[in-house]
Amino acid sequence: MASTANARTAAPRRKPARRASSPARARAGTRPARSRSRAGVAGGIRWDRVARITLLVVLVAVLISYVGPATNYLQSWKLAGQTKAEVQNLRQDNARLRAKAHLLENPAQVELEARKMGMARPGERVYVVRNLPRGH
Repeated sequence: MASTANARTAAPRRKPARRASSPARARAGTRPARSRSRAGVAGGIRWDRVARITLLVVLVAVLISYVGPATNYLQSWKLAGQTKAEVQNLRQDNARLRAKAHLLENPAQVELEARKMGMARPGERVYVVRNLPRGH
């Protein structure tokens, strides 16, 4: 137990100092220059650039894959708007024609519409008056 107590109270050990690999390095106190092949300056692969370019290519591919469905969606949206307008017009026409059909159930109304179109009953004389002033 005494040896462990002495070990705890003793000063912590320091790591041995690194020895300089060359005298120039020891004097200058700097790191050695990287070789050109490791630095990527002369023909080495720059993996950080490769990763960025790959990411950019993937992003462009994803964006291009969305172009087709987006244009289809816009065309469908436009067609839906046109179809809604057409359906509204057809409903108005349907309502107008139903009202007219309801009126034509009355025989007096059928005769009136026929006379507006220039028709006459069998045996009646038809007179055509021309050059009447407009508005009368």
